[in-house]
Amino acid sequence: MESVMQSPPVITGIGLVSALGASALATWDALLAGRAISDHSRVAGFVGADRAGPDRAGPMALAAAGEALGQAGWSAADCGKMDSGLFVGTSKGSIENWMQSGAPDLSCGLARIDSELGERLRFGSGPRVTLSAACSSGLHALLRATMAIESGEARRALVVAVEASVHPLFISSFRRLGVLPPEGHGCRPFDQTRKGFVISEAAAAVCLESAGDVRGRPLARVERWAIGGDGTHLTGGDPEAKAMRHLLSRVAVGRVHLVHAHATGTIVSDPVELAAIESIVGAAHPVLYSHKGALGHSLGAAGLVSVVINCLCHSHGMVPGNVRSRQPLATGGLRFSSGAAQRRIERSVALAAGFGGPLAAVLLASD
Repeated sequence: MESVMQSPPVITGIGLVSALGASALATWDALLAGRAISDHSRVAGFVGADRAGPDRAGPMALAAAGEALGQAGWSAADCGKMDSGLFVGTSKGSIENWMQSGAPDLSCGLARIDSELGERLRFGSGPRVTLSAACSSGLHALLRATMAIESGEARRALVVAVEASVHPLFISSFRRLGVLPPEGHGCRPFDQTRKGFVISEAAAAVCLESAGDVRGRPLARVERWAIGGDGTHLTGGDPEAKAMRHLLSRVAVGRVHLVHAHATGTIVSDPVELAAIESIVGAAHPVLYSHKGALGHSLGAAGLVSVVINCLCHSHGMVPGNVRSRQPLATGGLRFSSGAAQRRIERSVALAAGFGGPLAAVLLASD
């Protein structure tokens, strides 16, 4: 599925809490400074205790949402309108609650985060959707919100993606799959010495509005998007990346200045993704970036984290460095740097891929 919009929805607010910062700007400053986590990391300041259990995902989602709403200037009345939607992306939801011992809490499903955000932020009877598409959940949520605005189902939408899966069960499971690096090695996307990803927590949020309703300063337009599936294998992708190449060919039309790759630093997947990107946009010589070298892999939140960072790249005319990738794979026409660099970014792509094959790509524009 893909779309080219005549009147693209506009991003007017962003929020982010990550292992390197409690806000979008704090994380951005850490990225530009070259900071990076070296092992599985949680977000500081969230003790994991709410009124119903040891939840971490819910409070992080609320913090990111509050930041985005504040930047967009949305009031509680705006959120409560019938044409205001709430879209949540997460691969597992509030895992501490549904994994705690004792009697199961029937409110611990994936929709728990959406329910709590809706209550706390006073959303009304507008569209409410929770999407779970593995590591592309956040980007799928953004694109579902985009569809809602494009179709007239909503005029504004808050999109939130959150993941709090730094837990022994999931760390052990990924380790058995052979996709985690040795302790202290860190995640090294597109690097010759890559050995896998480190798991991190994150919550990202985006305020999306129809073009005719924008009141504040637009950060970027959602100009083109595409979603698809790669049914090759439960935990592995097509070695020729045919589905990813198709999605890229639909969104990366015209000059692209930045490609924010999914790039998790795994031995098998990185070269396949790199070849796909090179084949579609290499001639345009865009900057190639993956935040996972610095922030780790936040699984279901990662796609929307990429979108928030792309918006900051557009606004500041800068691209952070691929800090842990010091011996990069050959990139041909793509620009790959280990340090932050000034770049005029007017059109950027964000990619996301997940176990089971869900894929998504989006083109942001600010020209």
